[in-house]
Amino acid sequence: MLKMIAFDFDGTLAPTIPMVIDVFRRSVAPYVEHELTKQAIVQTFGLNEVGMVKAVAGQRWPVALAAFYQEYARAHLRVLAPYPGIVTLLELLQQQGVALALITGKAAKSCQISLDVTGLTSYFPTRLYGSEYQPNKADNLRQLMRTKSLDAAELLYVGDTRSDFEAADTAGVQCLTAEWDPNQPIVEAGDQIVFTSVEQLWVYLQRRLG
Repeated sequence: MLKMIAFDFDGTLAPTIPMVIDVFRRSVAPYVEHELTKQAIVQTFGLNEVGMVKAVAGQRWPVALAAFYQEYARAHLRVLAPYPGIVTLLELLQQQGVALALITGKAAKSCQISLDVTGLTSYFPTRLYGSEYQPNKADNLRQLMRTKSLDAAELLYVGDTRSDFEAADTAGVQCLTAEWDPNQPIVEAGDQIVFTSVEQLWVYLQRRLG
Protein backbone atom coordinates (compact mmCIF):
# COMPACT_ATOMS: atom_id res chain seq x y z
CA MET A 1 0.00 0.00 0.00
CA LEU A 2 1.33 3.40 -0.98
CA LYS A 3 1.76 5.61 2.10
CA MET A 4 4.21 8.36 1.11
CA ILE A 5 5.51 10.08 -2.02
CA ALA A 6 8.78 12.01 -1.94
CA PHE A 7 9.49 14.66 -4.56
CA ASP A 8 12.62 16.23 -5.96
CA PHE A 9 12.34 20.02 -6.35
CA ASP A 10 14.32 21.48 -9.29
CA GLY A 11 12.83 20.38 -12.59
CA THR A 12 10.17 18.31 -10.82
CA LEU A 13 8.07 20.71 -8.80
CA ALA A 14 9.17 23.98 -10.39
CA PRO A 15 11.10 25.16 -13.48
CA THR A 16 14.11 26.38 -11.52
CA ILE A 17 17.08 24.65 -13.15
CA PRO A 18 17.87 27.37 -15.74
CA MET A 19 17.57 30.00 -13.00
CA VAL A 20 19.92 28.08 -10.69
CA ILE A 21 22.56 27.76 -13.42
CA ASP A 22 22.27 31.44 -14.36
CA VAL A 23 22.49 32.60 -10.74
CA PHE A 24 25.45 30.36 -10.03
CA ARG A 25 27.33 31.60 -13.07
CA ARG A 26 26.72 35.30 -12.42
CA SER A 27 27.19 35.34 -8.65
CA VAL A 28 30.10 32.92 -8.25
CA ALA A 29 32.12 33.70 -11.40
CA PRO A 30 33.79 36.83 -9.92
CA TYR A 31 35.38 34.61 -7.26
CA VAL A 32 36.70 31.95 -9.66
CA GLU A 33 40.07 32.30 -11.35
CA HIS A 34 39.04 30.40 -14.50
CA GLU A 35 36.06 30.67 -16.83
CA LEU A 36 32.94 29.29 -15.18
CA THR A 37 31.14 27.51 -18.01
CA LYS A 38 27.73 25.85 -17.91
CA GLN A 39 29.48 22.49 -18.21
CA ALA A 40 31.65 23.25 -15.17
CA ILE A 41 28.53 24.14 -13.18
CA VAL A 42 26.61 21.06 -14.25
CA GLN A 43 29.56 18.88 -13.23
CA THR A 44 29.02 20.00 -9.64
CA PHE A 45 25.37 18.90 -9.65
CA GLY A 46 24.62 16.27 -7.05
CA LEU A 47 26.19 18.44 -4.35
CA ASN A 48 24.20 21.11 -2.58
CA GLU A 49 25.04 24.75 -3.30
CA VAL A 50 27.66 24.83 -0.52
CA GLY A 51 29.53 21.96 -2.12
CA MET A 52 29.04 23.41 -5.59
CA VAL A 53 30.56 26.74 -4.59
CA LYS A 54 33.43 25.11 -2.70
CA ALA A 55 34.20 22.97 -5.75
CA VAL A 56 34.89 26.01 -7.96
CA ALA A 57 35.74 28.94 -5.67
CA GLY A 58 38.40 27.42 -3.42
CA GLN A 59 39.30 29.52 -0.38
CA ARG A 60 37.00 32.32 -1.52
CA TRP A 61 33.95 30.12 -1.15
CA PRO A 62 32.36 31.89 1.89
CA VAL A 63 32.02 35.23 0.11
CA ALA A 64 31.02 33.49 -3.13
CA LEU A 65 28.32 31.54 -1.29
CA ALA A 66 26.96 34.73 0.28
CA ALA A 67 26.79 36.30 -3.17
CA PHE A 68 25.00 33.22 -4.49
CA TYR A 69 22.27 33.36 -1.84
CA GLN A 70 21.72 37.07 -2.34
CA GLU A 71 21.33 36.67 -6.09
CA TYR A 72 19.28 33.47 -5.72
CA ALA A 73 16.61 35.20 -3.65
CA ARG A 74 16.48 38.08 -6.12
CA ALA A 75 16.38 35.94 -9.27
CA HIS A 76 13.73 33.59 -7.86
CA LEU A 77 11.22 36.40 -8.28
CA ARG A 78 11.25 35.39 -11.95
CA VAL A 79 10.07 31.90 -10.98
CA LEU A 80 7.09 32.44 -8.72
CA ALA A 81 5.02 29.34 -9.34
CA PRO A 82 5.43 25.58 -9.57
CA TYR A 83 4.63 23.71 -12.77
CA PRO A 84 0.95 23.86 -13.74
CA GLY A 85 -1.01 21.15 -11.96
CA ILE A 86 1.50 20.56 -9.15
CA VAL A 87 -0.54 22.25 -6.41
CA THR A 88 -3.66 20.34 -7.46
CA LEU A 89 -1.70 17.08 -7.46
CA LEU A 90 -0.32 17.67 -3.98
CA GLU A 91 -3.74 18.57 -2.62
CA LEU A 92 -5.35 15.50 -4.19
CA LEU A 93 -2.67 13.27 -2.68
CA GLN A 94 -3.21 14.80 0.74
CA GLN A 95 -6.96 14.22 0.40
CA GLN A 96 -6.18 10.56 -0.31
CA GLY A 97 -4.17 10.34 2.91
CA VAL A 98 -0.79 10.12 1.18
CA ALA A 99 2.03 11.74 3.16
CA LEU A 100 4.38 14.03 1.22
CA ALA A 101 8.11 14.54 1.59
CA LEU A 102 10.81 16.50 -0.18
CA ILE A 103 14.17 14.95 -1.03
CA THR A 104 16.26 17.51 -2.84
CA GLY A 105 19.87 18.15 -3.71
CA LYS A 106 19.49 21.68 -2.38
CA ALA A 107 20.78 22.82 1.00
CA ALA A 108 18.19 23.98 3.51
CA LYS A 109 18.65 27.71 2.80
CA SER A 110 18.02 27.67 -0.96
CA CYS A 111 15.28 25.09 -0.51
CA GLN A 112 13.40 27.32 1.93
CA ILE A 113 13.68 30.26 -0.45
CA SER A 114 12.27 28.15 -3.28
CA LEU A 115 9.43 26.72 -1.20
CA ASP A 116 8.44 30.15 0.11
CA VAL A 117 8.52 31.86 -3.28
CA THR A 118 6.54 29.11 -5.04
CA GLY A 119 4.03 28.73 -2.20
CA LEU A 120 4.83 25.07 -1.55
CA THR A 121 6.16 25.29 2.02
CA SER A 122 3.07 23.91 3.74
CA TYR A 123 2.94 20.76 1.60
CA PHE A 124 6.29 19.41 2.76
CA PRO A 125 6.69 19.14 6.53
CA THR A 126 9.29 16.41 5.92
CA ARG A 127 12.40 17.59 4.05
CA LEU A 128 15.76 15.96 3.48
CA TYR A 129 18.49 18.04 1.89
CA GLY A 130 21.57 17.58 -0.23
CA SER A 131 25.12 17.19 1.06
CA GLU A 132 28.12 19.38 0.30
CA TYR A 133 30.34 16.31 0.14
CA GLN A 134 28.64 13.77 -2.12
CA PRO A 135 25.30 12.90 -3.73
CA ASN A 136 23.08 11.58 -0.94
CA LYS A 137 19.56 11.02 -2.27
CA ALA A 138 19.81 7.24 -1.88
CA ASP A 139 20.88 7.69 1.75
CA ASN A 140 18.05 10.15 2.32
CA LEU A 141 15.50 7.74 0.88
CA ARG A 142 16.77 5.04 3.25
CA GLN A 143 16.63 7.50 6.15
CA LEU A 144 13.07 8.42 5.23
CA MET A 145 12.03 4.77 5.29
CA ARG A 146 13.70 4.26 8.67
CA THR A 147 12.25 7.33 10.35
CA LYS A 148 8.75 6.85 8.93
CA SER A 149 8.77 3.05 9.36
CA LEU A 150 8.07 2.47 5.67
CA ASP A 151 8.73 -0.53 3.49
CA ALA A 152 10.12 0.24 0.03
CA ALA A 153 6.76 -0.68 -1.52
CA GLU A 154 5.06 2.01 0.57
CA LEU A 155 7.20 4.84 -0.83
CA LEU A 156 7.58 6.40 -4.28
CA TYR A 157 10.08 9.00 -5.43
CA VAL A 158 9.32 11.51 -8.18
CA GLY A 159 12.36 13.06 -9.88
CA ASP A 160 13.44 14.36 -13.26
CA THR A 161 16.94 13.04 -13.92
CA ARG A 162 18.68 9.75 -14.49
CA SER A 163 20.56 10.29 -11.23
CA ASP A 164 17.22 10.50 -9.38
CA PHE A 165 16.23 7.14 -10.83
CA GLU A 166 19.60 5.62 -9.96
CA ALA A 167 19.46 6.93 -6.38
CA ALA A 168 15.98 5.50 -5.90
CA ASP A 169 17.05 2.20 -7.44
CA THR A 170 20.01 2.02 -5.05
CA ALA A 171 17.62 2.56 -2.13
CA GLY A 172 15.20 -0.04 -3.47
CA VAL A 173 12.49 2.54 -4.11
CA GLN A 174 10.53 2.98 -7.34
CA CYS A 175 11.17 6.29 -9.11
CA LEU A 176 8.62 7.99 -11.35
CA THR A 177 10.26 10.35 -13.83
CA ALA A 178 8.87 13.84 -14.45
CA GLU A 179 9.39 14.86 -18.05
CA TRP A 180 6.85 17.66 -18.25
CA ASP A 181 9.29 20.53 -18.75
CA PRO A 182 9.73 21.09 -22.51
CA ASN A 183 12.90 23.08 -21.86
CA GLN A 184 14.68 20.27 -20.03
CA PRO A 185 16.64 17.50 -21.78
CA ILE A 186 14.65 14.30 -22.32
CA VAL A 187 15.61 11.66 -19.79
CA GLU A 188 16.93 8.39 -21.16
CA ALA A 189 14.05 6.04 -20.38
CA GLY A 190 15.65 2.71 -19.51
CA ASP A 191 13.55 1.04 -16.84
CA GLN A 192 11.99 4.33 -15.75
CA ILE A 193 8.28 5.11 -15.85
CA VAL A 194 8.14 8.49 -17.57
CA PHE A 195 5.33 11.05 -17.37
CA THR A 196 5.01 13.92 -19.80
CA SER A 197 2.36 15.77 -17.80
CA VAL A 198 1.38 16.18 -14.16
CA GLU A 199 -2.13 15.00 -15.07
CA GLN A 200 -0.71 11.78 -16.50
CA LEU A 201 1.11 11.16 -13.23
CA TRP A 202 -2.11 11.65 -11.26
CA VAL A 203 -3.93 9.10 -13.42
CA TYR A 204 -1.17 6.59 -12.68
CA LEU A 205 -1.21 7.33 -8.96
CA GLN A 206 -4.99 6.94 -8.77
CA ARG A 207 -4.58 3.37 -10.01
CA ARG A 208 -1.89 2.73 -7.38
CA LEU A 209 -4.09 4.14 -4.64
CA GLY A 210 -7.07 2.00 -5.70
